[in-house]
Amino acid sequence: MGQVETEEKSNEIIAIPQLLSLLDIEGCIVTIDAMGSQTDIAQNILDGGGDYVLALKGNQKNSLDSVQYLFNWEKKNSFSGVSHTKDFSIEKGHGRLESRYVFSIEKLEDVEGLKLDK
Repeated sequence: MGQVETEEKSNEIIAIPQLLSLLDIEGCIVTIDAMGSQTDIAQNILDGGGDYVLALKGNQKNSLDSVQYLFNWEKKNSFSGVSHTKDFSIEKGHGRLESRYVFSIEKLEDVEGLKLDK
């Protein structure tokens, strides 16, 4: 775990690369919320020998559309030949019932037609 203070009138997009440069992330999985889902940050993680899980939101339209298309395609084809995991949970709280489905593709290089730069 690590932490750096953001400068005044700055944000996490500036602070995250600074933090990554201080940490030994080789062999680690780095998780970052949607604000930190930047191609340069992802590349810094890969360069440091780590892997990442990054959140996407609607304002990252091209990336979100590509990921949604990929998962919809793989779900439609029952993840045939693709190493994956899935989970489902139901939680009740704050007067509502929430259902969550989570799918992950373990090795993106297994996805036919997907080009990965390494």
